[in-house]
Amino acid sequence: MTSNEDKEGTWLDPEGARGRELELWPGPDCIASWEPASPARRGWPALAWLRVVAYGGVAAALVFGGWFARGALPREPTSPATDKLAAALLPEEGITLDVRWGDLPPRLIQDGVIDLEKFRGAAEQAGSPLTPEQLRVLAEGSDEPLRVDANSAYFVLDVLWALGLANRNPILTEGPIAQRGWEEAGGYASTGGWTIGARPGSEYLAAIELLRLTPDEQDVVEEVAFNSYRPCCGNMTAFPDCNHGMAALGLAELMAAQGATADQVFQALKKISPFWFPTQYHHLALYLERQDQEWADVNPRLVMAEGYSSAGGSQQVTGWLQQEGVLTGTGTGAGKASGCAP
Repeated sequence: MTSNEDKEGTWLDPEGARGRELELWPGPDCIASWEPASPARRGWPALAWLRVVAYGGVAAALVFGGWFARGALPREPTSPATDKLAAALLPEEGITLDVRWGDLPPRLIQDGVIDLEKFRGAAEQAGSPLTPEQLRVLAEGSDEPLRVDANSAYFVLDVLWALGLANRNPILTEGPIAQRGWEEAGGYASTGGWTIGARPGSEYLAAIELLRLTPDEQDVVEEVAFNSYRPCCGNMTAFPDCNHGMAALGLAELMAAQGATADQVFQALKKISPFWFPTQYHHLALYLERQDQEWADVNPRLVMAEGYSSAGGSQQVTGWLQQEGVLTGTGTGAGKASGCAP
């Protein structure tokens, strides 16, 4: 899994995930995005400056953003249909994923990736202190299936973010971030924005072998990483430049290490993503409903693909709903659960 950089700074996806030339450039919400290369954008000199300016202000928004907006749904007019969609996306009882923390949380603390006092302080400052159960998981780990609800979604996001950031995996050591240049490792929202470790987030990037995957397990991670997106960015999980991207990578690695197939990881991402992006996936469920597709029946690979789950795909869905008069709000940014930028 390697890519080749040409002299102009463009990228060719070696796995054929999209079958077209790609380029790294600053997007509207995250620090950078994968987009089709164009002469106007190649070698843009402002990129490094934008990163330096942006990630300092992004850090607090990344760590605190999810805590402040837990369980927020878009304030669209309610009806039996939208209530049904809300219940399908964010069930009050939460969701259960077929994956377990094991001993990873205490290892993350032991290695300094998570500074417990900083984590505790961030949660308290956001008005959502870590619960006794969450503190127990951080101290002891857990062999229980991972349960996610409105009260735990961002605890889960942050721990998965820490795992995706720190675990040494070819996605990080050979993929787009490495190819862009290790000297820029601190300039992403997922690295510069990690402020609850003992040291700067960039120092933990791919620094620890937390999960040793077999070749088959690595294939699962790469299949998911090169074919899944998130609505805050135009980037695939294989370029995890924001917190949600790192969390998605961490979840894929953790599930693959425990024997999950790629289909099972896609299903898990479909289930957890509405807790992280309630507005965007509520809009998507509304859109699919008008295409006579029930949320529960839609293929998770399709949901997580670029057409629906990237920033551009999400904006197109919302634009269609507005054009059809289904929505009266503005854009996909409103109600975002936890963004990549303030």
